[in-house]
Order: sequence, then C-alpha cells, then structure tokens
Amino acid sequence: MPTVVRAELDGLVARGTPGAAAARTFARALRPVPSRGRGDAGVVEAAVRLRATVVTGDRALAERLRRAGVAVLVPREHSRLELKLPRPGARPAPSRRPRRPKG
Repeated sequence: MPTVVRAELDGLVARGTPGAAAARTFARALRPVPSRGRGDAGVVEAAVRLRATVVTGDRALAERLRRAGVAVLVPREHSRLELKLPRPGARPAPSRRPRRPKG
C-alpha cells in the first residue's frame, strides 16, 4: 500500500468520510510502500517502480496507470473485478532486478 494512499485515508477519516475508517483499518494490514509524489502521481510512481497491479475504481487514475504500462483491476458490479491491461505502446515498467553486464 503506497504511503501516499495511507496519508489520503487518514485525511478522509479526519473529515468523517463514510467508509474511510474501515479502508484505513484494511490498509494498515498491508505492507507500506514508500511513494514519491503526491496523490495519483505517487500511486503511479510506486506502481511503475514495483511493477504492481493496481485496484482502483477511479477511471482517470486507471487510464493514467494503463498509459504508464501498469495493469489495473477495476471493480465491476458487486463481486467482480475486471483486468485492464496496459495500453498498447505504453512505456514498459522498469525491471525490478538490475541486469547483469554482458561478457
């Protein structure tokens, strides 16, 4: 869970947003992942760096992630998730392991 998302959930709880406390409780059970940037930019940065698949219902964020080469799971109906693959021509996510020099 990117740290930027945890911070956003803390703000939503402080404002009394319905469901935010439950989401924050769930988020605390997940490993925190340092993220650079704020808001959606921090989510995109962390997802690209970790080659992660992101679950979001935010259409604009999902499209931004797909253009960055990230797969997205989108909630559908009440019990389904739809996998949206990166856009054709999207820049590929960087490899997690450094390549060994040839020779």
